[in-house]
Amino acid sequence: MEKLTDKMEKIWSRLLNQKSKNYLLRSKIDQSIALTNSNLSASFLGNRQMANHNTDDIKYCLSKIIDKNSAEPDATKLHVDLIFLKHRQKLNKRLVENSKILISAIEQLQMAHQRVMRTTEEIVKFNSSMLETTSEIISTNELPCQLRLGESEIQSELEKVEKGCLSSDKTTQKLMKQVEDLWMKNDLLSEELDQKREKIIKNRDRISGVRADLSIWTN
Repeated sequence: MEKLTDKMEKIWSRLLNQKSKNYLLRSKIDQSIALTNSNLSASFLGNRQMANHNTDDIKYCLSKIIDKNSAEPDATKLHVDLIFLKHRQKLNKRLVENSKILISAIEQLQMAHQRVMRTTEEIVKFNSSMLETTSEIISTNELPCQLRLGESEIQSELEKVEKGCLSSDKTTQKLMKQVEDLWMKNDLLSEELDQKREKIIKNRDRISGVRADLSIWTN
């Protein structure tokens, strides 16, 4: 029995260490989700909208310049309008494609949430059963029949738990590597986001200069 007690203590130590690593993993996942959402919002609500605003101003300036400088302004404006029209069609298509991906991501997060709720319910049921067991021990001064196991049975159950720990450790190690790779990719995407914003701002300065001096080409 002493050997079983020692073995159980070692397994408890391993399980608690595993629990700590898994909560660390979950923390990194939540951080990665938050950073991904931040990058996504900044890219769509920030960079994309600024770039679209630049497109509108370019179209406006180009239309004014064509009116005063083209030999056939109506025909030229029609061709230019077609270019911008096709550009808008492409953007609308990209928007729908991205929305599909985001809806799929939401569904995956909802699935994860449902699993969390089911796990919580399992904890609640386990706690309730242990409370019932506690009440029975108090009233009878002995363990319920279904909880009475021989040493060989306990040994067998401990071996199953050990195998499960080994498998979980390998999975956690792989997931930790995965989430660290995602974190590095998020950092790279954040840098790319900043670089694209700088390009958009430079274009904005050029467009503002053209619009400020538009009279030079239109008078």
